[in-house]
Amino acid sequence: MHIFDGLTYINNSSLALGFFDGLHLGHNVVLKNAIKIAKINNTKSTVIIFKEHPLNILTNSKVPLLLTLDEKLSMINEIGIDNVVLLDFRPYSTLKAKDYLENILIKYFSPIAITTGFNHTFGFNKEGSSEFLRQNAQKYNYKYFEVPPFVIKDNVVSCSVIRSRILLGDFLFANELLGYNFFIKGNVIHGQHIARSLGFPSANINYEDEKIRIPFGVYFVKVYLNSKEYNGLLNYGFAPTYDNNQEIKTEVHILDFNDDIYGQEIKIAFVTKIRNQMKFESTEKLKFQLNRDKAFIEIYKHFIKSKI
Repeated sequence: MHIFDGLTYINNSSLALGFFDGLHLGHNVVLKNAIKIAKINNTKSTVIIFKEHPLNILTNSKVPLLLTLDEKLSMINEIGIDNVVLLDFRPYSTLKAKDYLENILIKYFSPIAITTGFNHTFGFNKEGSSEFLRQNAQKYNYKYFEVPPFVIKDNVVSCSVIRSRILLGDFLFANELLGYNFFIKGNVIHGQHIARSLGFPSANINYEDEKIRIPFGVYFVKVYLNSKEYNGLLNYGFAPTYDNNQEIKTEVHILDFNDDIYGQEIKIAFVTKIRNQMKFESTEKLKFQLNRDKAFIEIYKHFIKSKI
């Protein structure tokens, strides 16, 4: 996959348009259709992506992301897209839909096809839409493909729905809409080694600033390190039994693992929430609960296998 930082001429492209945060099941259909059309016409598939969420500029706010840009690019590469063009949103934020279509999409990519989701908008005041692209297809000699809503359990798959479920700690449903387990990444750093003294050595990581925050609690997770997968018990939040400084921590106990991995990057994928945070009266009661949490994982992982 070729990544272009800024506009470049890529003629006869099969374009896919969208921000694609999360690369959920609906996004996958959009990208795979662009790839399919490119292969049929012996040309290249091209995705145009803004580097930051447009709402960050339009509303002067910070939208919590499901994927960082690097994570998104890695997943797009795995899907099989040929080219990605990265753009800064600010120069285009006031551009009218007609000007964006003519002076950007047509001028630089002379697309044979454009694929978007059913709710894709672009241009100043969201003037551009699926209908706008459909109406101009013959004029500019491209075929337009609109991917309809992807519905699971009466819910249209969308980033807003997925974010709402993650904010509730409902990873079972969020992951079903994503098509994979929501994950975070980080380098292992030194902590206070409290968990180790309890017999639960933990890897501490810095939670990426731009990613959506999960609720405080204890989770069953999958940990990926050096191409291997492990079961893990993750705590996100404070350490109320020991810590009075209210420092938020992300620490994971990797089951059946005790190697020194300081400085290494790990990927942590969320399976399900086990419980909320609790303050215990004694170390022994905390240790007892941690063993119960570990037993939950042992039972739950067999439940998962039985569903496959």
